[in-house]
This record gives sequence, structure tokens and C-alpha cells, in this order.
Amino acid sequence: MFSASWFLASISFMLGRGCSTQLREVWTFQKWLSLVVFLSMMVGAFLWGGLADKTGRRRCLILALGINCIFAFLSSFAQGYGFFLFFRLLSGIGIGGTVPIVYSYFSEFLQMDKRGEHLSWLCMFWMIGGIYASFTAWGIIPRYGWGFSMGTELQFHSWRVFVLVAALPAIASLVGLTFMPESPRFLLEHAKHDEAWMILKQVHDTNWRAKGQPEKVFTVSA
Repeated sequence: MFSASWFLASISFMLGRGCSTQLREVWTFQKWLSLVVFLSMMVGAFLWGGLADKTGRRRCLILALGINCIFAFLSSFAQGYGFFLFFRLLSGIGIGGTVPIVYSYFSEFLQMDKRGEHLSWLCMFWMIGGIYASFTAWGIIPRYGWGFSMGTELQFHSWRVFVLVAALPAIASLVGLTFMPESPRFLLEHAKHDEAWMILKQVHDTNWRAKGQPEKVFTVSA
């Protein structure tokens, strides 16, 4: 799930490049798309990073992913360049929130001697997301494009399908995150010791079961 969050951030960043061929045919000034995504990600990182320290990593990550999913979906149906940029702007705010939060959230479940290794694996999913986005765009968006009309108002081209497909990892991450617990470190910092203890015990028991070994008594030392 953590990897999927980083993976979808990469996909959303690559979105503008994947759509650029057909956007040049439909709209002018598509060069603003990448700028809007970068700026909104910067704002989102600043906004969500502070909120996560106050209200919780999991809660803010769910909200950021939800915003990304909703406005990524709406952007695929935008019929004007202004609306498309506006939806990508709001989606970028959600994307920007996932980047700093997922690092904090993930690292707070790791033991110190494994933290660097697993964070490196997490970073690798940025490149995997870019490869996925590139191959998806290559498979969905033909050179000259295809599309269909729904009445006189809605023109649905192949790049719109690509936008929807690129949002699927975000949706999968959002669903998976609902089954994840809050960061135990965040709970401890906010004096919720019983909740933190239960989560740590659950992680401890799950790890021992995964090793195929008898579960040991869970203890916490200061």
C-alpha cells in the first residue's frame, strides 16, 4: 500500500506527458499542465505535511488520496482547458500530500536497522510508476488518437481513458489504506498509549506468523 501511494504520485506526474500528444490537437498552451501539477504538489506537501502532524498520518493520507481520486476522475471528463487545469490543480494538491506523509507513515512502522533499506525500496516505485504510465499511454493513446461523442457536448478521446486508468492505483491505495492502522508513533506523541500498544502488538504478532514461528509474548521496553 505504501509503495502504491508513491507509485500513483509518479503516474500523476507523468500524466501530462502521456496526454500531451492529443492535448496539442485539442487545446493550445498545454505546456501549463506540468507547471500547474508541480505548483499544486508543492502547496499540497506544505499543507498536508503540517496537518498530518496534528490530526494523524492515516487520516490525512486518506483525505489526500481521496482528493486525488475525485479530481483525477473529474479531469477525464473536462471539456475545456480551463476546467482540465483546475481539476489537475486540485488533484495535484492531493498528490503533494501523499509524498511527505507516506514517508513518515511508512518509516514509523519500521525497525531502525531496516529503515534505510525499505525506504529505498519505496523510492523505487517512483520509477516503476513512470514506466507504468509510459506503457499505459503507449497502449491506450494511438498516434492519431480515437474517440467518440456523447451528444453534442461531451467529446471523449483516448487520452481521457488514459486519465481514468492512471487513477486506478490511487483508488486501490485508498481502499487498502482503510484497512491500515494509524501510526503508533503519532499515537504515542498524542498520549494515546493503549491504542499504540494494540497496534504494535498486532504488528508483532503478524510478523511472527509470517515467519512461521510460534508467537512470542509482546513486551515493550522503555
